[in-house]
Amino acid sequence: MTATRSFPVSFAVSPRFDLFYALYTLSADPPSSLDPWRTRAASRLPRDFDRAAKRVAPLPIFWPLLADALQKTSGEITFDEIVATIRQMPAIDLKTGILSGIFHDAAAVRSLVSGKKSIRQIVGSENLSGAELLTYFGLRPYNATSPSAAVISELLDSPESFGEELALLLERFWQSGFGSDWSALEGELRADSFRMRDLDEELSLDELARELKLPVLFDDTKRAIRPKNGATIPYDRIDRCWIVPSAFNTRRWWAKYEAKSGLVSLYFPIVQDASAANRLGAESVDPQATRSRSTRDINAESVFRALGDTTRYAIASILARTPTSSADLARSLKVSKPTITHHVQALRSAGLISETPAHGSTKLTLNREIVGGVSEAAVEQLFASTGDLTLYTTRKRRS
Repeated sequence: MTATRSFPVSFAVSPRFDLFYALYTLSADPPSSLDPWRTRAASRLPRDFDRAAKRVAPLPIFWPLLADALQKTSGEITFDEIVATIRQMPAIDLKTGILSGIFHDAAAVRSLVSGKKSIRQIVGSENLSGAELLTYFGLRPYNATSPSAAVISELLDSPESFGEELALLLERFWQSGFGSDWSALEGELRADSFRMRDLDEELSLDELARELKLPVLFDDTKRAIRPKNGATIPYDRIDRCWIVPSAFNTRRWWAKYEAKSGLVSLYFPIVQDASAANRLGAESVDPQATRSRSTRDINAESVFRALGDTTRYAIASILARTPTSSADLARSLKVSKPTITHHVQALRSAGLISETPAHGSTKLTLNREIVGGVSEAAVEQLFASTGDLTLYTTRKRRS
C-alpha cells in the first residue's frame, strides 16, 4: 500500500510528546480520564515543582507548545536526546519553535524573534492570523505584567537561560517518577506501533486514518489532508507523516512543522488505550503477585513482535553470544546505522537489550532473563482468567 503513496508514513515510539502532554495533564484543572495517574504522579513531585514549572509554562496550554521546540528533530528521540537537544539548540530555533505554536503567523514570529516588533505590537495587530487563540494563552487583552507575557519576554530576551531552566525542569520531572512510568509504558506503546505498521501495510491512507481515529481526513481524490479546523494540506507539500503511539494525548492534539523548503512534517500522537497510564502502580495484591518481578514485567507480545523480524532476530543471535556495539552490528549485518538504531530500539523497548559502557562506546547484550521468562509470561498472559482481552487483528479482508 505504501508504494503508491505521495509521501511516506512512519511510526515512532518516543516520549517527545508524552513528556509534555503528561505535564499538561498534571497542571490542567478540569477532571480528565487520567485523574488516577495524575493523583499518583503529583504525590511524587518535589514540593516546589509547581512554582518552578510556572516559570516556563504559566498556563497548562503552554506545555504542548514547548514540545514544538523539538520540531527540527525528526522521528524517534529518547529522553536524554530531548534534553540535550534543548540545551544545544540555537537560540533562534528555540524561540521560533515555541512562538510558532502561539502565533500562527510566520511573519509575526520572525518579527518577534528579530526584535523588529514587540509582543504588544504583535498581539494588538488586527490582521494577525490565529489571533482568536491568544485569549487561551493569556495574551489578549495584553498585559505586560501577566505571567504569559513575562514568560514570552524571558524566552525572547534570554533564550539560553530559558532553555536551561526548561531542561532542568524536565529532568526533575523524569527523575521524580515519570521516567519509570515511561519505561513501564514503552513496551505497550511499542506493541501498538507494531500493530499500526501492520494496518498501514493493508489499508489506504483514508482507511488508516479512520481506523486509528486520526483528527484529520486523507482525501485521496483531492490529494489533500483535511483537518477539522484550519486549511487543507496538499499531499505535495507533505514531506513525511509520523504516527506516534501515546498514553497521554487525550486531547488528540497533532503537530504540523514546516521546513525552509516549504514542505511540512506531520505528527499524530495517538492513544490506543486511554487507561494504560492509570494502571501504573495500581496492581492489586493477589496470589499471582508473588511471581518473579522479571516475569511480571515481561510483555510477551512485545517480545514476540520484536523477535519476529528477521533482522532483529539476527541481531539478538549476535548479542546472545558476544557483547557488541551498534556500529559493529551495522558492519556485521551490512546495514545502515539508522536501520540498526531502529531495530535495537525495538529490542530495547521489549526489554531484550542490556547495555554496558566500554571504552567510549556502549556494548549491547541480549537479556537472557527476559528470553528465559517469556514463555512463562506468555502462558500467564494468554491463559489469564482476569483482565481485559486484547482482541485486535491487523489483517483485514477487502470486499
